Formats: sequence, C-alpha cells, structure tokens
Amino acid sequence: MSILGQNHSDPVTPAARSATQIKNRTSRLAEHIVREWEHSFDAIWNNQSATPAEVLTELGTDAAEVFALNTEFVTFMGVILPTRLDDEWARIQAKLNSIQAHTVNPDGTVTISG
Repeated sequence: MSILGQNHSDPVTPAARSATQIKNRTSRLAEHIVREWEHSFDAIWNNQSATPAEVLTELGTDAAEVFALNTEFVTFMGVILPTRLDDEWARIQAKLNSIQAHTVNPDGTVTISG
C-alpha cells in the first residue's frame, strides 16, 4: 500500500512529547538567560561603539540598579550553571574578572575608577 493511503499517527505518547518539550524549553531558557546577560554585559564593557564611561553616563541614575540586578542574575546563574554548563560559567567568570574598577555612587550613577 502506498504511504499516500496509509493512516499516519504520531508514535510518541502525549506524556513523552510533553517531557521532551519541557527538557527542550528548560535548556533553551538557560541558554537565553546566559545570552541576554552577555549581551547586556558586553554593551557596557566590550562595546565597539562607546566606552564603558560613556554607556554608564547614558544609564545615569539607573546604572546602580543595573549593577545590582546584574549581581543578582550572576548569583542566580551561579547556582545553576557551574555543574551543568561549565564552559558558559567559565566564560561568565572571565567576563566578570575583566570589569574595570568602578564606583557605585549614592545618587545611583556608576563611574569608572582610576
């Protein structure tokens, strides 16, 4: 019999399909968090079009909150990544170690030190 006349059903159970989707979405979520964090980090510290000082000036009084949120995101990733995505965690650590000395000011601005 031709495949055109056959009834084609999905051999995967709904539960197996859901389990696969959950695994894929969880993996993509972790990758997305890392990727977006790196984009934001690089927009300040590895920007080809503006210096860190220029970007921090444009962030103005929001800069301190950006830095505080960054710390919280890194803490969150530090719980998840080290034993699961070692290369990504090592890359994040290298980026963090490259940050220039800076001062978070009481008014919410951040300035490059030295």
